[in-house]
Amino acid sequence: MTRQPAGAPPRLAIMARAPVRGRVKRRLARAVGEDAALAAYADLVASTLDRLAPGQGGFAPEIWLEGDAPVVSEWRRRFPVCVQPPGDLGERMAAAFAAGVRVLVGCDIPALDAAYVDGALAALADADVVLGPTEDGGYCLIAMNAPAPQLFKDIPWGSAEALSATLRAAAPLEVALLPTLWDVDRAEDLARWRRRRSAAAVAC
Repeated sequence: MTRQPAGAPPRLAIMARAPVRGRVKRRLARAVGEDAALAAYADLVASTLDRLAPGQGGFAPEIWLEGDAPVVSEWRRRFPVCVQPPGDLGERMAAAFAAGVRVLVGCDIPALDAAYVDGALAALADADVVLGPTEDGGYCLIAMNAPAPQLFKDIPWGSAEALSATLRAAAPLEVALLPTLWDVDRAEDLARWRRRRSAAAVAC
């Protein structure tokens, strides 16, 4: 495990794929097309990085990256970048915690911001594990005081059972749940996000 200097802020891993056509948001692409799905994903990542940039909260953000694309050079100027190791999603997430990460998030959750991450870190004062549920039965955030590899084994990732399976695997650890958020996986989610952005623009 990578040791943090005493007093260093907890590390936040933002799990991201390089935005490459045909390799991101495949479920969304089936509904809206590859180009629209790629554009949506690139926008989602950019928005996430802005909300979780250094100085936005009480954590040290870093990108855990799968793949490569030209925009990655820009990401490297703003964030430390770690390459995701081989393996399934659970193995890659477990590797981040084994390396010293305290909180891990996805990059397709429009309402996930620095305050949400800070809330997870605060909840770790009374819990071993903190999860941020999503409306589709998965989760968008996981935080832990210490690595717990069992939480990432035999989980049906991408299904409506991912959160419930993780909760079963977490017994007998103390688990806290954050407010439920939503991610962008379907055409309806994309429309919802666009409405949210339009409303925010009008409010400004």
